[in-house]
Amino acid sequence: MSNAILVEAATAHVEELSDPYLLWFWSSNVRSTAIVLNSLVKAGQADAPYTSLVRWMMQAREKGRWGNTQENATALEALVAYYRRFESTTPDFTATVTRGDAALARERFQGRSTSSRTTDIPMAKLLAGKTAAEQPLTFSRDGSGRLFYSARLRYAEDRLYQEGLDQGIRITRSYAPYVENGSKPPSQTYKAGDLVRVTLALQLTKERRYVAVTDPLPAGFEAVESWFASSSAALANADREDHGDRQEDVQDDWSEWWQSSRFDHVERHDDRIQLFATRLSEGHHEFSYVVRATTSGTFRTAPAHAEEMYEPEVFGRTATAIVDVQR
Repeated sequence: MSNAILVEAATAHVEELSDPYLLWFWSSNVRSTAIVLNSLVKAGQADAPYTSLVRWMMQAREKGRWGNTQENATALEALVAYYRRFESTTPDFTATVTRGDAALARERFQGRSTSSRTTDIPMAKLLAGKTAAEQPLTFSRDGSGRLFYSARLRYAEDRLYQEGLDQGIRITRSYAPYVENGSKPPSQTYKAGDLVRVTLALQLTKERRYVAVTDPLPAGFEAVESWFASSSAALANADREDHGDRQEDVQDDWSEWWQSSRFDHVERHDDRIQLFATRLSEGHHEFSYVVRATTSGTFRTAPAHAEEMYEPEVFGRTATAIVDVQR
């Protein structure tokens, strides 16, 4: 059973086979993960990734619940078993974070709460003085209850990226001349006034949830506002069909809906485009939008970046793009 658990960054879950016929038996990743978690808790498995399994199950909810009655029942049963074994003691402790001998943060936790405390430490402070040498980062607890913690390092390198990076999400970006019906090969050279189709492609080896994509625009490009207005309306209409008509018409093909996934929100900014998806299934996903080349020059564009919002260790980025706009 332990061999079926896929551990990734801060979460772990059981991945079911991509077989549509399993849906008729109410099979799903959530249900299987809950069954495994419940079994491990009751068996008293010492080295099981309990916290990671629970974190994944909590992230798998949408609007406070899971996908169907089967998932809700098995998930709640597993979480109750986990709670009784690991979190029955009411928290009453002081948590301390130290690097070497220096205290970085100290927080008091008393009673049950879903709130968390965050401390941001500038990179300059980490590299300053004698503490620049390698030092252990320690989380400690004084009191009773269970302490949950995480440490994340965010940084940006001052260089161009010649290649993309795949850390769980593979993303590519291409620019091509826009045509009304059809397509043209990708190009890095345009004339001022040209319409350009930007295509973002994601290749996923497994289902991802709460995916955020940021695509910086070249300085010589501007997003076509009318295209985004119609695109946002289409996404809103598709969302209404999924959550409205599906509930009214019980004859809908629910298995087709359950396997479907898409970007469900898009934002247009002056310098970037942002996409959000509650759920993206395993496989290939594409999103295209239209921009106009407005200013002549040669422009270096920062990589497009995709990540799981609540597990940013799972991410991917493209290479740096260079676009030439001629008069």
